[in-house]
Order: sequence, then structure tokens, then C-alpha cells
Amino acid sequence: MKRFLNKVLFLVLLVVSISCVDDDDNMNVINGPTALDFIMESPDHTLMVQALERSQLDFTLDQDGSLTVFAPNNQAFSTFLSANNFGSIDAIPEDLLRTLLLYHVQTEIKTVGQFNSQYFKTLAQIDNAQMDVFVELENSNLRINDEATVIDPDNTVSNGIVHIIDNVLDLPSVFTLISANPNFSNLTTALTQEGLSITLDDNTDASAPFTLFAPSNPAFASFIAADPNDEFENVQDVLDQNNLDDQLLYHVLGNQALRQDAFVDGSTINPLGNGTFTVGTMSGISILDGSGMTVNLVATNITAFNGVIHTLDFILQQQ
Repeated sequence: MKRFLNKVLFLVLLVVSISCVDDDDNMNVINGPTALDFIMESPDHTLMVQALERSQLDFTLDQDGSLTVFAPNNQAFSTFLSANNFGSIDAIPEDLLRTLLLYHVQTEIKTVGQFNSQYFKTLAQIDNAQMDVFVELENSNLRINDEATVIDPDNTVSNGIVHIIDNVLDLPSVFTLISANPNFSNLTTALTQEGLSITLDDNTDASAPFTLFAPSNPAFASFIAADPNDEFENVQDVLDQNNLDDQLLYHVLGNQALRQDAFVDGSTINPLGNGTFTVGTMSGISILDGSGMTVNLVATNITAFNGVIHTLDFILQQQ
């Protein structure tokens, strides 16, 4: 009888241990509080709970899944409400609130240490495309869109992980996603210098939505190094051009968020700047610019609420 009871006790303990630890032996809890439970039990997230319940997204954070949730605390929501002249959570239009909250959720579990400095897709959508967020890991500090910092990381829950942040993330503009990424610091400086940052930060501009063909910092370096006999010896020389505003607008298509799957081989793009260029799709995606140079797209479909960004490996020239 004693041996039988010992076997029963062993089986009970085995079942309990299996139900509490996942099969990859990483000791990840799979029974227990969900992301919603964690947020509801936190005294510093009462405003987020109100927001989740009003937008009917509480179920999303309570179901099985593999979620990473960036959870703004009460102070973050209070600051957001004040900055946008909302008297309460109920004053935020429900569609906006829902999209805003979904922008704080990703469908892949990542601890702080597993993030790289790069773009990630969120659950928020614009025209059936998932909006991106830029996450930067710097000296163990995680910054999101250069707007919020993770202040309490790696809270493991049964359906993922919760990182508490100190600001509510605004829905990102094209300029938000460019300026948050240090790899676009030269482009950010140029756009700001020419007053185009305001245009690309706006959804009400007559030219929105935008498609931005964005040269990265390595693209600037390649352009400067391409011809040792030209006038460009450093980034400042590029920034000092008299017609820089028009050259920057040559990289912007207006009134259309043109995604990768919409590119047609041989089609002509008529950007906001003077001139046109031709798209090639036979071997990756490339652009034949006005000078006859072929420039490659090295990353595509970085999505903002007012457009889409494609990364270039060289600066486009009008002629």
C-alpha cells in the first residue's frame, strides 16, 4: 500500500511539474497568470486596464499565445492623456485606442536581452499591413521608437512576457521610424535641416501617404566614396548642397504607400522631387535613377501610419 501511494504521489508531482514548465526545458511558466492577469493585478496599470476593457482587447492579452507586451504604467498614460487633451481613457476615440494598444504588442516572445536594434512588426495595422516599431538595445537599456524606455523588464507570464515602459508609444509616422534608427542619422539630419521632417511626420499633409526610399548611413558613405573627384568628401558636403530639399524629395513618392509586392518591373516612379526613376524586379528590387545608376533596396515594407519606408544602399541622383 505504501509503495502504491508513493507511485501516486510521484505521478502527481510529475504532472504538476510538466504543467508548469514548457517542453524546451527553459523553465518558462505556461500555467499561471496571463499578460492580462499581470496587468490587472498591478496597482500601477489601472489606466491600461481601463483602456484594454474599453477597446475589448482584454481578451487578446488573456488568450493562449506568444506575446511580448510593452505596458505603459499609470504615469505614462496620464502624460499621454494630458499631451493629447483627452480628459480620460473614455475620451479617446475607440478605434484609435484599439490601434494604439495593439501597437504595444508583438507576437513573438522576447526578453530584453533577445532584442537587437532593429524594426519589429506589431499587431497594429494600417491598410492590412502591420506597423513597425524600432527597438534599440543600448547598454542593457531598451528604447522603443526613441520615445519610451523599459523600466521593468522580463515579467514572464503564461502567454508571453511583459515589459513595463515609461511612455505610451504614439502611432509612428515615417519620420518617427527614420529618426529613431541611428542607421538613418544622416538622413534624419538632412530631412530636419530642410524642414521635411514636419511633412513626413504628418498624416494630414496633402501628399500623404508617402513612400520613402531611404538611404542609410552606409548608403551615404558609399555615395561619398564613389567618385574621388567629385565635390563630396564627407556628409557635411552632401548637406551643404543648394538643392538638397529637391534631392530629398526625389526619394519620396507622394499620395501612395507603395509596398514591395506592388512594384512592377520597368515601371516609372514620379516622386515629389524633379525627375523620375525606374523600378526593376528581376533580381531583387532595384532603382535605375536619373543619372543611370542602379541602386538596390536592401530592406522593404517598414510601415508607419502615414506611409512605408524602403532602405537604399546608395543615394538616388536626379541626373
